[in-house]
Order: sequence, then C-alpha cells, then structure tokens
Amino acid sequence: MIFRSLRTKFILVMLLLLSLLATATGLATLNTIKRDSETQARQILNVASKVLKQALNNRASQLSNSVQILATDFGFRRAVATKEQETIASALANHGSRVNASLMLLIDTSGDLLVSSEPSITAVDITPLFSQTQTENSIPVTDIIHLAGQAYQLVLAPVKAPNLIAWVGMGFPLDSTLAEQISGITGLDISFIAAKNNNFTLFTSTLDLDNQQRLPRVMPVLIAQAGTAQNNTEQDYTSLATALDAQQQLWAVQHLPNARWLDSYQQFRQQLLLIFSASLALALLVAIIFARSITGPLNALSLFAKRIGQGFDATPPAEGNDEVGLLSRTLVTMQQDIRQREQQLIFSTEHDSLTGCYNRLATERLLQPWLTKPNSCLLQLNIQRFKHINDILGFSNGDLLLQQLAERLKQIAPTPKLLARLGGDEFLLLYDSHVSIEQVQLLLKPLLDGYMLQRSTINLKLTVGIYHFSVSETGINDVLRRVDIALGNARGAANHIAFYTPGQDESHQRELTLIRDLPNALKNGQFFAVYQPKVDIPQQTCSSAEALIRWQHPEFGFIPPDQFIKLAEHSGNIGLISNWMLAEVIKQAAYWWQHAMPVQLAVNLSVSDLLNPKLADDIYALLTTHNLPAAALALEVTESAVMADASTVIQQLQRLRGLGITLSIDDFGTGQSSLAYLKQLPVHEVKIDRAFIKDIEHNTNDALIVAATTKLAHSLGFTVTAEGLENKAGLEHLIQCGCDKVQGYYFAKPLVAEQFSAWLMQFTQQQRNTETEGSK
Repeated sequence: MIFRSLRTKFILVMLLLLSLLATATGLATLNTIKRDSETQARQILNVASKVLKQALNNRASQLSNSVQILATDFGFRRAVATKEQETIASALANHGSRVNASLMLLIDTSGDLLVSSEPSITAVDITPLFSQTQTENSIPVTDIIHLAGQAYQLVLAPVKAPNLIAWVGMGFPLDSTLAEQISGITGLDISFIAAKNNNFTLFTSTLDLDNQQRLPRVMPVLIAQAGTAQNNTEQDYTSLATALDAQQQLWAVQHLPNARWLDSYQQFRQQLLLIFSASLALALLVAIIFARSITGPLNALSLFAKRIGQGFDATPPAEGNDEVGLLSRTLVTMQQDIRQREQQLIFSTEHDSLTGCYNRLATERLLQPWLTKPNSCLLQLNIQRFKHINDILGFSNGDLLLQQLAERLKQIAPTPKLLARLGGDEFLLLYDSHVSIEQVQLLLKPLLDGYMLQRSTINLKLTVGIYHFSVSETGINDVLRRVDIALGNARGAANHIAFYTPGQDESHQRELTLIRDLPNALKNGQFFAVYQPKVDIPQQTCSSAEALIRWQHPEFGFIPPDQFIKLAEHSGNIGLISNWMLAEVIKQAAYWWQHAMPVQLAVNLSVSDLLNPKLADDIYALLTTHNLPAAALALEVTESAVMADASTVIQQLQRLRGLGITLSIDDFGTGQSSLAYLKQLPVHEVKIDRAFIKDIEHNTNDALIVAATTKLAHSLGFTVTAEGLENKAGLEHLIQCGCDKVQGYYFAKPLVAEQFSAWLMQFTQQQRNTETEGSK
C-alpha cells in the first residue's frame, strides 16, 4: 500500500536525485580547481609583469645616470656650445659604449636632430618624447618610443652652459637580448609589439614562429583588457599585455603556457567523469524503474488536461485514493471553472466594463455584415464639454453620467441595431435606414435632460455625426473614420449635428498625409522662407521685413500656411517649424548683414514656442553661431498666444528682450483683453491687424480704431506697424493716423531672398531719386 502513494514515490525519486547532487558537487569541485589554477596563472603573470617593469626601471635609471654624466661633462658641453661635430660624435660614441647603449642622440632646444647614431631616425620620430621636455622644467625625461622600426627605451637630459643649449639622449633597444633576459628571470615567454591603428608590428618574441604569427590576431583583446590576464583560442597561452609608453603604442606581452596548470586539472577531471558516469547510469536505471509506475496515470491526466485546454468536454480518468486521484478531481473542477471564466472573458472582451455596451472590438466584428446594406447609417455622439463636467464634478460622477446616458440609449426608440461605446464619451448607434436631422433631434430629445449627479440635476448637450452607408463600402475602418469626421464637423455646426459628405474623407486623408510628410519636408528642402518689407512711413526707408514660411509639396503643390500651421499645432510639430524658421532666417540675416544690407527680420512664434523654457537659450546660440547681433532679429507673438499663459509668456518675453531682440504684438485688436495686458507686455512694437487696414479708406470706424490704437501705443512707448495695405488711398489714412511703419501688397508681396534684395535696392534708389528731385 505504501508504494501506491504518489508522495512516497516522489520521495523515492528525490532520493535518486541525490546522485545528481554528487554530479553537481563534482562539477563545482572541478570549477573551483580550474578557478584556482587560473588564479595562480594570473598571479604568475602579474609577478612577471612587475619583474618586467622593474627591469625596465633599472635600465631607465642606468640610462639616466649615464646620460646625465655626459650632459654635465665640461668638454662635451663646450663641444656642443661650439658645435664641434667630431668631438660631439666621439663623446656620444664613448659614453654609449660604456653602458652598451645602441642609440645616441643630440637635439637642439627647438627639437631639431643634430646628431644620431641611427641615420634613419628623424626629428619627427622623436617629437613625442621631445614634447615632454617642454613641461618637465629642464629635467631628464624617460620614455619608450618607436624609432626606425625598433622600440627603444630612451632618456633625454638637458645640456646647460649654463643655460639650456641642447638635449642629449641615450637608448637601449627592446630586442631579443632583453626578451631572453626577462624570459630567463620570469620563466615565461615575452613579446614586444607595436600597435597603431589596429596594425601590429612584432619587434621580437621568445615564442615559437607559429604562435608569433597568431599573436597579432589576439592583440585587440589583450590591449582592450590591458593589465588583466587573458586566455584565448588562438594560442594555447594565458597572456598579459602591459603598455610600455604613455601613448599605448608599444606593448610587452608575457605568455604563460596553459599546459602548466591544465595537465593536473585534466587528470582529475577524467577521474571524476568516470566516477560520475557510473553513478549517473545507476541513477538512470533506478529512475526508469520507478517512472514506469507513475507515468501511466500521469499520461492519462495529461491527455485529460490537454482536452480541457482545447475546449473539449473530456471524460476524466478513473479516480483513486492517492495524489493522482486528487489531481484528477482537481482537473474536473478546473474544467468547470474554465467554462465559466470563458463566458465572462467573451463578454468582457466585447463589452465596455463601465456601461455594458459593446466596445470597439465588438463593433468592428458586428459591423462587417452591414457593409453590404447601403440603406444603413451610423450615428456617433458625444457629450459637449464633458471634460468640464469631469473637472468640476470629478471622474466618478463623470462615469456615473456615462452609465445613465448608456441606459437611456438602450431604451430609445427606434432601438438601434448596435449600440457601442467607442471610448471616452463617444457612443455609436447603428440603424438599418437613413435618418434626417429632424429624426435625430427627436431621437436625442429624451437624452438631454434630467441626470442626477450629487443630488443635482444635470442637462446635457450632445454632438452627433451621421454617416449614411453607400454601395461601395470598403471596410470597417473607413466607415468609422467617416462618421468620426462627421462628428468633428458637428462640433462647429450651429445645431451640433452634421452629416458626412463625399470628399471629406479625402480632405482628412490629405491632412494626415501633410502631418506625416511635414518633418521630412523640413529636411528635404520643400519649405522656404519669403520676406515682406516693412516700410518706415516718415523716413520713406525700409530696414526691416517679416519672414514668412512657405511649403511646396511634391504631390499637393503649394500648401497655404494657415493650413499646415494649424495642422502642425494640432499634431505637436509646430516646434519643428519654428526651429527651422529661426535657423533659416538668422542664417539669411547674417548673410545680408555681412554684405552691407543690415535688415531686421521678424519671425512669428506660436504658443508652444513661448512656453518652451529653452527658447531664449536656443535663439542666443543661433545668433552666436552666425555672429549676428540680436538687434537684427524681431519676434512676433499674437495676443491669443500671450493669453494662453500670461505670466509664463511675459517672463519669456522679458528674457528675449534682455538679449536685445525686438518684440512685436502681431494681429493686435483681434485677441482677448488687449488693453488689460498691453501695458504689462515688454514689447517694442504693435502690429495692427489687416482686418482694420484693408478698407480703411472706405470704413470710418476702421480709421477711428486705427487712430485710437496708434495714439494708445505711442503713449505707451510702442511703435506701430499697419499690416495689409493694398492701395495709396489707404496709405494716406495711415499717415494721418500716425502709423510708423506699413506692410502690404502696396509696396511688395512676400519675396524670396534674391527678389527681396533686388526690391530693396530698387526701392532705396527710388527714394534717393525722389529726394534729389525734391531738393532741386
């Protein structure tokens, strides 16, 4: 009976698994031995590296002492001072032979090579070392450098008589003799190699020829991990790279054969493998015997669980009194729970959790059969100012309002074939026949009044977009997009009800295309700037202009600015346009100022630009880059932009004014609270909107407004510019009103840079001719 218990069987299996623990222990032992061996190898290499450095330091000290003795020799100094070449060469050769130095140098104070025991060495070769003498206060300098295809340990010492007159140097080569000495001391192989731009030159090595040829392939890894021992697959060595110079172009690589520590590790590993193989074979045999007693019931339960997962009504296997029987009964309960949850999930997947209406996913599925019924129609409605309701009453009351509205929609007559909540406060209704505005108004009547929220009665206003199906419907996304377009149009309609009309979809797609193309168009040269002159009326001169942006689309042709500016604002891309325009205009202004044409250019800024805390810094950086004075730039902002966040915008304008930039209020008279905020704005100029200028010669009210505005602006210390002048009669009225500058088609339309330059030259010349004739 004891062996019928799954728990007992599991315990027996766990006992057998202990044999696997022995295997894990063996592997851990092997890994520990291997790590210890690798640690010893690294320690050996680290000690060898220290021996190498000490040997090089000893050679450096020997060289330094010898070269300083030579530098202080009176006869040598006199020979250097008098430029006795034979005496210098003899002294260098004698001192070099005493310490077995193979390289002797004499360098003048400017770095020119006077004498060298190696004819192929030039002054350029020793420049890296000589440059160190300029910062060492005339004391000996030591380094290892690459000269004439050989690495040298070189010392330079100053020659003084008593002032510095030259530098004398001695050098030992890093050759096979040194390599053999280091190898004899450390018991390791060593290689000296040069590395420059991933090209490696081997000077000398104690390795065999085959490993010498492989060494350059592993050098990038060794250099990248300099100071750390590295094993590699190219060579059967553990190697350590040590930089010999400050530029890390000369390297010493010491090699420890892996065979030193791998032999004992391999023997021990083979013994463990034999022991563990026998243990694993025994454990496998025992596991097979016990697995046969439990795999049958478990396979039956596995098949039962698989059928449940596939959604079939499976018959459970025979139940028992052990753990297998308990698992069988548990699976039966799970099958029942899964059925219940599937029904809940199906409902949740296709229904809105707040209102119980169908959601968008269900809408897309259920609408498909209706696409072939051209008499059907969709109504999409939402609550006007629903965000305001949420802000005042809270989101919980907003949700309660949506629930109450959904209940009324379920009870309206005629009953819709489909009622869905698409998201937020938007609901979709499907009818099998077309509807008129009167029918929609009658349908909406019971939905408008009497919603109880926080013991208060709320009345709603609804916006409705209507789309009548056509015989050529192409897909669900098309009809949903078109009814959404109709809803958008309804927001601007007087009765807040609008039908979709053919062509609106294409217009919508065109807008989406423009939004998509805008960022690349800025990079691909589709945008360009034009400049409209601002003429000074009293002076009859022109020294400023407004910069305007234009877009020539490769598919749609010329795009009016009011179209793509509005789209850019709605899509969050207006900052890209402003940045491009500022950069383009400042660049053009800099060009004109450099060519004796100091024109002040004005750029329009949006609300988002004024709320950007980095705006002033970015503009200052552009002005600095192009060496352009701040007075060459003017920025125009609208009253509505100021009103978006008055305190923040005013602070931003103060920063810009502090840079010396001219500031203007554009379209003055069309915004909000003009007079209340005008006195607070740190601006220089007020631009009167063209709506008051274009008919000023015919409209007395416009003339009075312009005159009053001009007087008010002048009293506040502002200059006044009138926009939109189209004829001479209007100019006479503006002169009478006291305007300072005028801008409009009367003088010039917006011109590209080349045309503006030509117009300005012609205008200036005409004014000069007029003055000349007047003086006569």
